[in-house]
Amino acid sequence: MTTPLTDATSRPQAHFAPAENWMNDPNGLIHHDGLYHLYFQHNPESADWGNMSWGHATSRDLRTWQEHAVALWFDDDEQIFSGSVVFDATNSSGFGVDGRAPLIALYTSATDHGQAQALAHSADGGYTWTKHGVVLDRGTADFRDPKVFRHGGEWILVAVEALDRQVHLFRSDDLLAWQPLSVFGPFGAPEGMWECPDLFPVENRWVLALSVNPGHPGGGSGMQYIVGDFDGEAFTPSRWDWLDHGHDYYAGVTFSGLEEPVMLAWLSNWSYAREVPTHPWRGSMALPRRLSLREDVLLQRPAVEVDRPASFSCESTPIPASGFELPREAQGSALRIELAIRPAEAVVELHVRAGAEPGDSIVVRYAEGVLSVDRSGASNTSFSADYGLASSAPVQVRDGVLDLDVWVDSTSVEVFADGGAVTISEQIVTADERVGVRIGANLPGATIDSLVVTDLDRR
Repeated sequence: MTTPLTDATSRPQAHFAPAENWMNDPNGLIHHDGLYHLYFQHNPESADWGNMSWGHATSRDLRTWQEHAVALWFDDDEQIFSGSVVFDATNSSGFGVDGRAPLIALYTSATDHGQAQALAHSADGGYTWTKHGVVLDRGTADFRDPKVFRHGGEWILVAVEALDRQVHLFRSDDLLAWQPLSVFGPFGAPEGMWECPDLFPVENRWVLALSVNPGHPGGGSGMQYIVGDFDGEAFTPSRWDWLDHGHDYYAGVTFSGLEEPVMLAWLSNWSYAREVPTHPWRGSMALPRRLSLREDVLLQRPAVEVDRPASFSCESTPIPASGFELPREAQGSALRIELAIRPAEAVVELHVRAGAEPGDSIVVRYAEGVLSVDRSGASNTSFSADYGLASSAPVQVRDGVLDLDVWVDSTSVEVFADGGAVTISEQIVTADERVGVRIGANLPGATIDSLVVTDLDRR
């Protein structure tokens, strides 16, 4: 049985969310036989965290998703925590059937006795799975989140000892027997436990992505990335930074089966994820992002194509100090807004999901080299005392121009700036009727070089 994902009012239109019940970390991301497979932490029985299992959805374009039956169920013996899926093309594991190589899932088996890494295999392209059991156990309580990839003719697995803030690397010939290689960490962010590691090549470097909870500068959970080198045994770091500067970007990992890295993450924060007032689902994914490097700075750009014409565009438009509202065709609850702006000496603001009153909006603001997103004007900011209201990051204005790519949806705003060198992701809870878009500046002289607005609503 499959379920369309965009029928209900206020559901995200450009982001994946399950039809119902709880969702958090993406798991088992793989591109296989022309399909992107998204597995995800899921409670099949409730919109609250618990009964962790792997939900499942597929897509051909990373934008339109079809949800399927639960792939891996919890049972009396274990919960199915985060992990990864690989295509065992040579059948090194021996689980292939009738000459068809299997998909292999490595996941954290969470029990009353601790956490260990277990294996399951699929002979039908990832829709049904057979559990094999634990294949890697350190005998500890917080050893989790295996990410597996092929390197130099062998399998490499990275997982974390979460409370120790360490990444442990292992090797295997068959995905069943694992030998330790090296240990990395602590490094980078000074606080929080580590979760959901991912180690992947980007151009001629390697990037280690880690989720940190708590310890993000905006409050609660977030992600850091570390640029360095991997020699097949150990990772050597050179630079680290926060991967996203907003409140809501966590557990991001890359797809297996692609030549260039594409990351998908959970668009929420552990400080208040359990309290977000959506129904009958709770939790959505961020936009998938293509990753590249500018020197040692990670660049993130949306990995989805928008296959419809722009609903509004303009060029070389001065911004009056009083600001202006975009016409009706440029308004909506789900929009892509591509904006190149010359701020000069002005503070420039883009208001989205705007209502009738001046303060009723989400504000993307540039002022004196700092980009921020202020969600204090959302309809509901009181569901949690930990729901932070503003996020910010330094940003480069190049040749006098600030470039912004802003994705607005029913429950989120994601901002990409300076070619993806700066990203800010925010979950919002706001009224359906708030669809206005306004642009303003506090001083004369600011100018729009170009503005393109595309309606993303699929209802």
